[in-house]
Amino acid sequence: MICGDSASLVNSQRLKGIHLAIKSGMLAAETAFEALLSQKFDADQLGLYPERVENSWIKEELWPVRNFHQGFEDGFYTGMLNMALQQVTGGAGLIDPLHCEAGYERMQKLVSLSPTGDDRAHMLGAAKGDGKLTFDKLTDVYHSGTKHEEDQPSHLVVADLNICATTCRVEYGNPCERFCPASVYEMVEDPAIPGAKQLHINASNCVHCKTCDIADPYQIINWVPPEGGGGPNYDGM
Repeated sequence: MICGDSASLVNSQRLKGIHLAIKSGMLAAETAFEALLSQKFDADQLGLYPERVENSWIKEELWPVRNFHQGFEDGFYTGMLNMALQQVTGGAGLIDPLHCEAGYERMQKLVSLSPTGDDRAHMLGAAKGDGKLTFDKLTDVYHSGTKHEEDQPSHLVVADLNICATTCRVEYGNPCERFCPASVYEMVEDPAIPGAKQLHINASNCVHCKTCDIADPYQIINWVPPEGGGGPNYDGM
């Protein structure tokens, strides 16, 4: 039974989902409790969970906004037009369901890009803050107050490190070094192979944004909750 954010139970129009996660968890708990009482754990018994979701106010809230996020696939103005149509059609719009590609599927390979960046050359390289409103990555990590137990296993699990050192390096130039806002991922010299590089993970820097899990072009990075409730100090930010 998949609940909350894992089941995409987020109202993308209101940018809210905690109440949906709590409700879906309650419905899953009710279904699990009934399964324990009857000692039945088959698809018919656990299938009561999606039925409960469909018959709850979760469906009532999410159905009218089912195409809202996808409507902005082609930009702001197209999105506003789609939103207006969805408002008068109960969420359907012109196309129902409306699909969009995942961000990682849009990532372009190095061979298709200009090495100089052309008109975006000024955007290449590591971002440098002004020290007042914007800062470098490590300063932002410090401001986040993130903290993890150093001796715990990494909560960032990479399924195949060889892809990082070979395929991804050639095809995409290891974008994890750039899209991570906390300098968690670094390609460093491989002491065993001259001229080669290997991935080094600074897991204690992680600010739990899950960008790596979402944006990795090979979908081999899996973010899991760290031990001991580590992470950013949200109350102090």
